[in-house]
Amino acid sequence: MTRFVIIGICFLLAGSISAQESQYLDLVKSELLLEDLFIQLYSDSLSDREQVLTTILDIMPDALAAEGAMDFPWKGLSRIGVVTSDDQKIRIFTWHVTDDPDHHRYFGYIQVAMKKGKFELYPLRDNGMRQRGVIKLEQSTDNWYGKLYYNIISTSHKRKTYYTLLGMDFNDTRSTIKTIEALTIQRNQPRFVKELFFDGRDNQDRMVLEYSSQVAISVRFDEGMGMITFDHLVPFHPVYENNYEFYGPDGSFEGLEFEDGIWILRTDIDARNIN
Repeated sequence: MTRFVIIGICFLLAGSISAQESQYLDLVKSELLLEDLFIQLYSDSLSDREQVLTTILDIMPDALAAEGAMDFPWKGLSRIGVVTSDDQKIRIFTWHVTDDPDHHRYFGYIQVAMKKGKFELYPLRDNGMRQRGVIKLEQSTDNWYGKLYYNIISTSHKRKTYYTLLGMDFNDTRSTIKTIEALTIQRNQPRFVKELFFDGRDNQDRMVLEYSSQVAISVRFDEGMGMITFDHLVPFHPVYENNYEFYGPDGSFEGLEFEDGIWILRTDIDARNIN
């Protein structure tokens, strides 16, 4: 009897392994197909960008929602942003289409892990609104200020985890925008957090850094300092005050430090401490 039980278990394990291999191969095929479509989407010689974009939007939700897709690394999608939280509970895919140098559309999906290996997929729907100076806002997955996310920082306070997102909006030919905002998970759904950032005077829903498209700035998480660090921006000349297309770094740095559940602005960070 024991022999037959062992044989039966072996057959079940073999069937499970075979199913996992088939599942993995399906995900690999989806990744290869999507990567090819994104190569086409960003090709200078593409004549019908909307057709390729429509195909991506038809295929991608099913691929990202397929069984095993949360555990699959998706490293082959080299043309778009794919970022995963340290605890593996959130992964975000974002990309964009340039209609003209002053107008960009953004697209994205969020995978949210749940219990027992299950997960949910949520599309990010770009509201097409300008981001300049918008630090108080009602933002959701269905009303999203489009951008490319390039990092997720996980922090916790009172048993609540916050996922702080570093993002970039190409904005227009004159200026570029970088943002710092945060998500949390409520009832298995991603929710943008309000008033998580304190600038020394007020709590705001996010940080917005706008600067000349002719310069580059750094907004990153410094693990050694445990802070989000970024260039301090100033106008090129006092006459350009509040005209952010003429702003750039002055060589000094600022930072955000997570303390008691809030990101607090720290000014004049010693650049020698930045890794």
